[in-house]
Amino acid sequence: MPDGKEGLDTELLSQVDVFAGDIHDVLTRVLPVKVQPLTVTATAGSRPHVVIQQSESSGVELTADGTPVLHLSFRFWCTWDSAGSYLAVRKSEVGVNSVVSDTPLFHYDYIAESSEDVASAHLNIHAHRDEVVFAMLAAGRTHRGKTRDYAVRKGTIPRVSSLHFPLGGHRFRPCLEDVLEFLIREFGLDTKDQWRDVLQTSRRTWRERQLKAAVRDDPDSAAAALRALGYSITVPERTPARRLDRLNAL
Repeated sequence: MPDGKEGLDTELLSQVDVFAGDIHDVLTRVLPVKVQPLTVTATAGSRPHVVIQQSESSGVELTADGTPVLHLSFRFWCTWDSAGSYLAVRKSEVGVNSVVSDTPLFHYDYIAESSEDVASAHLNIHAHRDEVVFAMLAAGRTHRGKTRDYAVRKGTIPRVSSLHFPLGGHRFRPCLEDVLEFLIREFGLDTKDQWRDVLQTSRRTWRERQLKAAVRDDPDSAAAALRALGYSITVPERTPARRLDRLNAL
């Protein structure tokens, strides 16, 4: 049961416990190391929320050939959605750091109420090249590790540029408009007066198109969501199959 649960909706706490259990189940089924049960902390007040994070202070240990190489840390701030019907993550942090440093190599952040100056979902890279290369060279006897080991023996040091950071898969990946706005905001690029309106309109079109594609990938889930909103849905005689290749892809 979460700490500080007084004054909070028991149904919210129950759903967060399930969410935390799902995360822990994934970690324990994926990682060979022992993962402690997650910490769930409730905060009451005008905007009650529940935070899920790993119990290990330095982060969940990640190993290569049995040797600790990285630590994974995370925090999820959970509450009800704006309609008060569904569990929502209002903020999240997922960070990775080397075992030789407490400074994150990189971290993925999500802030539902982000200001317009910062992307709601974004990736920050803190690492110096040497810290990342250290972790890359400790990749173990996997295919990727063997490839890097062979390259080093041939005199080629791994490059940070060879890492491939996932950002949403086929349907939810960043669009060109996201990248362009990032460059404008973070590097102070020159723009025409209506640049923000242009990008927002184009981004909306992109996301509408992607949403339609995502619905075609999983029509049953889309229909269930629409029914929950009060729509009447007629099931076609030939129900389209779910596109598991799209839903499962990194």
